[in-house]
Amino acid sequence: MTSFVPIDHFTKTTLTAIPPDEKPNYNSLKIIHQELNANAMTIPSALGGGHYGHLALVLQPITYNDLPNTIPWENPEHPGPAPDHGVAPTGPQITENNRVYAAREQRFLTYRATETTLQKQLLEAVPDTFTKALKNELYGYAQVTVRALLEHLDTKYGKVDADDLVDNIKRMDANWSPDQPIEDLFNQVKDAQKFAADHDPITDKMAVRAAIANLTNSGVFTDAMKDWRKKEEEDQAFTDLEKHFTSADKERRRILTPKQGW
Repeated sequence: MTSFVPIDHFTKTTLTAIPPDEKPNYNSLKIIHQELNANAMTIPSALGGGHYGHLALVLQPITYNDLPNTIPWENPEHPGPAPDHGVAPTGPQITENNRVYAAREQRFLTYRATETTLQKQLLEAVPDTFTKALKNELYGYAQVTVRALLEHLDTKYGKVDADDLVDNIKRMDANWSPDQPIEDLFNQVKDAQKFAADHDPITDKMAVRAAIANLTNSGVFTDAMKDWRKKEEEDQAFTDLEKHFTSADKERRRILTPKQGW
């Protein structure tokens, strides 16, 4: 029996590669994590609770076990060279033993094929310089799991430093154009909050101030801004801002849309 992983069914058939002249960093590794996670989940498995495919191969156990509806994942083992039918088995017993053996073998082969394919994708996306510490002189990365590779990269290159936090604020404050969906602005602020959450948190008020500054600079929300500033402080959370300016942007675009004559 053979098994293969249909890579063309992956969410990402090729991971977002790190350029050869750049070191991995928090942001580039985060993208690779997300893409590997999505790919691993596309290959079904009844293991680990049965809800997340082979996601456990690319997550640390503590992270996987914190997901809802999971049980600890155990890598399947090969069932051996042939079914064990015992002494004087009946025909139905042989049939059932063969079925169970085939199912266990298929589970193992699918797991190994998934592990190998995900590892191959990761190694193709990251320059060898940054994983070479785990490479064996005789058999390369054959005995290195994709999870071990990710842990190595995260530990050595995935830490957030002061420069990363400064760049994060710059991304949050990047000019929003009225030609863009207003959701782009909301997302860039929320993405910045997520990035900084475990390092130098951006509070809700800070997020509101950043968004308001951007919306003010756009010059297209004069009336909406006046209405916003009249609100009580308890009604000026970021979720309130999203609702208020989504409505204002919808009206702005309605006015700008040419009317068709008949």
